Amino acid sequence: MLGLFQRITAALMLLGGVGVVLMMLTIVADVVSKLLWNTPIQGTVEISSYYYMIALVMLPMAFVEMQDEQISVDLLFDRFPQPAQRILLVLTGCGAAMILSVMAWRTGLDALRAIRVGEVVMGSREVVVWPARMVLPLGFGLAALASLLRAMLAIRGGTTARTVHTRGAS
Repeated sequence: MLGLFQRITAALMLLGGVGVVLMMLTIVADVVSKLLWNTPIQGTVEISSYYYMIALVMLPMAFVEMQDEQISVDLLFDRFPQPAQRILLVLTGCGAAMILSVMAWRTGLDALRAIRVGEVVMGSREVVVWPARMVLPLGFGLAALASLLRAMLAIRGGTTARTVHTRGAS
């Protein structure tokens, strides 16, 4: 199951990267169109904000969590003995999973509301945004699952990116 989850998160990471490329191409096309023909591409800001940015932030979230690549400050952690580090990894993994689960639940409620009302946003043109709302609970939910998996790995004494880093520094 862990291998399947890691493949799914890696695929979502790749999709987030595709979002970056698409956003860049859309913005470049908008600027070129505006400069050459004085006709900007309508909806560029809205599509970039509501689709591309959400995809590039939320889709890789679980992969980043599984790889332990989120921003962290290890002033004291590296100085603790191995058993204390394991306990802290379990506690932080469970705590992060709880917070991310609440965020998934809350954004899921917002996504359901957006679907129900057919949410759109007005800018230079009307853009349908309700499909993008579903990416948030997906990203938060998978990140919560990744946090739980990392906590379970720590309980079982398995290797996580953090323990590899800590052991390598000794």
